[in-house]
Amino acid sequence: MGNGRLGQLVRYAEKVFELTQRLAHVTDTRRRPTTPGSVLATAVFYLGLLRIRSFNALEPKLREQPFLHLLRRPALRRLCSVDTLGRALRVADLDSVRRVSVGIVQKAERNKVFRAGWHGALRHVALDGWEPISSYKRHCSECLVRRVTLDTKKKGTGENEKVLAEQYYHRYVVALLIDPLFDLALDIEPMLTKDLRPPRVPKTGKFKGQPLQWNADEGELTAATRLIQRVKQTYGWLDVVVGDSLYANGPFLTAATQLGLGTVIVARKTGDEPLRGALRLWGDQSAQESFDDPQRHEHVELWDLPDIETLSSYAGPIRVVRGRVTNLKAPQKAPKTWCMLVVGQATRRLTARKVLAVARGRWHIENTAFHQWTTRWKFDHVFVHHATGIHALYWLFFAAYNILTLFLYRQLCSYGRARGKDVTRTISRLVDEMIDDLARLTAPIHCLDTS
Repeated sequence: MGNGRLGQLVRYAEKVFELTQRLAHVTDTRRRPTTPGSVLATAVFYLGLLRIRSFNALEPKLREQPFLHLLRRPALRRLCSVDTLGRALRVADLDSVRRVSVGIVQKAERNKVFRAGWHGALRHVALDGWEPISSYKRHCSECLVRRVTLDTKKKGTGENEKVLAEQYYHRYVVALLIDPLFDLALDIEPMLTKDLRPPRVPKTGKFKGQPLQWNADEGELTAATRLIQRVKQTYGWLDVVVGDSLYANGPFLTAATQLGLGTVIVARKTGDEPLRGALRLWGDQSAQESFDDPQRHEHVELWDLPDIETLSSYAGPIRVVRGRVTNLKAPQKAPKTWCMLVVGQATRRLTARKVLAVARGRWHIENTAFHQWTTRWKFDHVFVHHATGIHALYWLFFAAYNILTLFLYRQLCSYGRARGKDVTRTISRLVDEMIDDLARLTAPIHCLDTS
């Protein structure tokens, strides 16, 4: 029995990535659990893969034979309750959960999936902040808090009035491998509240050498610096970090350089160095290079300043590239201008054209990742409101996302970007096919036959 697309994917995941074996190492700290953590992790993995919208929607499936066959537990009448799933996620061993997703990407790299690289034959990782969850009522001890102004109806009169309210939210920095065909989730790091941040130790001044507590929550750059250090340690084959204008500062550029990573950072503030100095030197000079791109229907003009040392917080030269893009289909529209800061030995092989392409490729993390995860994968739904539980669930969803992505672009080459612009629509159709296959599942999927 072929089991359709679902069977194909499961056999692919077992043959290439040993999925069951990886999930078997997921543990939690429950005492004498009736259902092992590895089985619950498998259930959450398929919750993400099949894009089931909530735990409430999953509840009836936990007692249906097709889903139990998928989990290879056909002898059970019922797996567990979704409350048990939530409790297991809250006390999950995050390192064991993280190893599932990390192991899949590392195995793909050993299989030479990324060996060709992208622009300049380099492997690029995009970083960006992401806020999937916010609430005015539900919160946990590790929620970030902000005060926002709301328009509400005044009781009795029905008139609008502005009220200050506390909003609770979780915010992360995500690392995404960007590629011309597929993008893979590499890592995720939460931004910490001021109470959870490790004490700072001033090197000078009145409190020199004394550990002091922070008076503010962690910002994106602090979490991103911590994340990129772990990402480079985990995936030593990465070459270039791509970021938005927030990362155009000396400390982050220094941290990336010390890790041996090149950087391509979008710069937007014309009053900040080194962009201000580059614009002053260019003045009214005509473009150093210009060309038409028939595929994008664009005319591109490029300026390239190799080395400029006007950023006081970074000890080294910075290359500045500017690109001006005119839409040939709508020449009456104002051209779009891109400015990029380029640092590092690895990026020296990138031409100005390639630098612009890499900077524009950063939008993969906004479109393919964040937009798709919230609109299709339901990452913004609060499956469990607990910092550890959310983190564990995202790691398992990342594993499902990466498996599905690799299956699409390595096995089913007729899907996705190779077949059109609307990637998520074709992927959603595949997920619909797998849900139909699940309903017809009458026995566990046998993985010996990998054809």
